[in-house]
Parts: sequence; structure tokens; C-alpha cells
Amino acid sequence: MAMEATMRAVVQRSVGSPDVLRVESWPTPSEPRGDEVLIRIRAGGVCYHDLLVRDGTYRHLVELPLVPGHEIAGDVLAVGEAVTRIKIGDQVASTNRETCGHCNMCRSGQEGLCPNQKFFGHNGPGAYAEFGLVRENALSVVPRSIPAEVACILSCTIGTELHGIREVGQTKAGDTVLVTGAGGGLGIHGVQVAKLCGAFVVGLTTTAAKANAICATGADEVVVVERGERFDNKLREVAPGGFDVICDNVGQPVFDSCFRALAIGGRYVFIGQLNDRSISFNPAWLLLRNTRLLGSNSSTRRELDEVVKMVDRGLIKPVIDRKMTLEDAPAAHQRVMMAEATGRVVLMP
Repeated sequence: MAMEATMRAVVQRSVGSPDVLRVESWPTPSEPRGDEVLIRIRAGGVCYHDLLVRDGTYRHLVELPLVPGHEIAGDVLAVGEAVTRIKIGDQVASTNRETCGHCNMCRSGQEGLCPNQKFFGHNGPGAYAEFGLVRENALSVVPRSIPAEVACILSCTIGTELHGIREVGQTKAGDTVLVTGAGGGLGIHGVQVAKLCGAFVVGLTTTAAKANAICATGADEVVVVERGERFDNKLREVAPGGFDVICDNVGQPVFDSCFRALAIGGRYVFIGQLNDRSISFNPAWLLLRNTRLLGSNSSTRRELDEVVKMVDRGLIKPVIDRKMTLEDAPAAHQRVMMAEATGRVVLMP
């Protein structure tokens, strides 16, 4: 199919404040070959990870200039000759990365650990654009009953929390679970995932105005704390026996207090880290209390397929903070940076 030589895209040419994001003309993706799929992007989510790439905190495998964003949803315009599962006209949503599909990690269902992976928005074109070229193994077909602005966030927000809480954290019915950053794009969906697992769920937030929204998604309790405050005593008030699972979407700023509230035999799952600072703890806490510190990356394609079904059946209700345009990308980053967003901000090309 004939395509214009350039498209509109948000381009980041340097690290810095949100003002480094500017809408420019960017080369339109080429015709798909092999297992590639050409997508007319209808929506792209704004993740805090995008902010860390923009301000230079996260530099691993990042190459400038780039088009940010790793949460893609849209319509299939063309497919390569090796594509078998996806058809022209389908609505699709992406995982966060493309993988090789051939290594031991990919073949064992752990493609998030693929040594050959390519994370969207780290180099070249990402989600903040009109078109995208994505390998079939990074895409799930999404029914039209789920709008594009919801479809784009399914993998990163819900899938990542599902992977961390259910698979890595091994949450089971009756567990007590703490979800940090509970009003944000990840956390507000983590509350729902933990509740779906049958847990007693406590949401942690620094924004009192988000407490009602967190409760509305299923949290049994919400703890509101001040930034920089030590709050382990507050956590013990709502969970005297400690937390069986802590789903930490924030990292270093809340680690000390949260770690002290971990139950004997508890699992502390790191999903997010919002700065580049280190944590410290006495290893005796792990030995004497038989606790575990665990890392969890983003969802697999299989998990994204599962999330699509969950959302389509109403088991989880995605939370969109607001829809904005590509030109609004700096304002979107500012809103996420200031913790003003409840749920996910989405850009609509």
C-alpha cells in the first residue's frame, strides 16, 4: 500500500525536561517484511518509564534521537509474508518489546528475559507516532469491544502487575497484599489484580485525593503517607501480621518502610524504580524472617492474551486518566511526573 514518506511523531533528540519532546516529521515505517506488521497507531500510553528515558535516568540501550513510548494499539494496515496469526483490519495491542522468539528464554515462555529483545521507545520509533512496524510475536489481537485507548495499556499496566503479583509474587487467596503507588498507572491496576487473586489488598499512595478512586477499584484499605515520611507503623496498623506480598511500583522512596512491614515468609516484588538511588537493608532480615526480594519485568504475550480476555469479560476495569494529543506530550509527562494522574494518560495520534 502507498504511504506518505513521513509521519507525525513526538521526537526526543536530547535528555531533559518535558520540553525536549516535540512533534516533528519522522520517516514512515517501510512496508512490512517477514513477520512484521504495519500498524496505524490509534493510541499510545504514557508510562513513567518514558519519563526516566526522557530525563536521562534510564540509559540502558537508549539511542537518540528516538520516538518515545512502548504501549501501542491500533489497526493493522499490512502484514509481512510470514505473518500467520494477524490479519489486515485487526485491532492489535503490543507488549513492551520485540523478542527473537528462538532463544531458550523465548521458547520457555520467558521472553521478557530474551537477550536479543528490543524495547519499544528506546531507539527509533515508539508509540508516540502515527504508524508503527512491529513483529507479530509482540502483538495480541484485541476485540473492538475494547477501545484503542484501553487496548494500548493492557500489557504494561495490567499485564505487568499480573506477572508480578500472580506469577512472581505467587499471590494466593487469603494473602495480604500491599500495592505501592496505588493511584498510578500500574498501581491502580495492581489493586485489581491482587483482588482478583483473592487477597486482602492495601493501597499505598502519597496523594490523598486518589484514595476514593483506589477504594473504588477494590482496595480493602488505603494508606496515605507524606513523601519522605517513615510509615511502617501505619502499615502495621492495617496489617498487624505484615504483608505476604508487597507489589512495589515505586522502589527506593518507599522501600525502607515497606520492607519492615513484610510478613515472615513474605515476598517483596520490585516492579518499578522511580529514581536512580540505591536501597540498603540488613541481610539478617531476610535470613531470620525467611523473606524474599524478587524482581519482575513486564508481561509476556501469553499474559497479554489473558489480560485481553479479562478486560473483555469485565473482570478488570482499566483506568484512563485522560486522553491527550501528540502535541500534548510535554504536558502529559508533566502530569505523570507530578503524580496528578489517576490511572494512565494516553496520547491519541
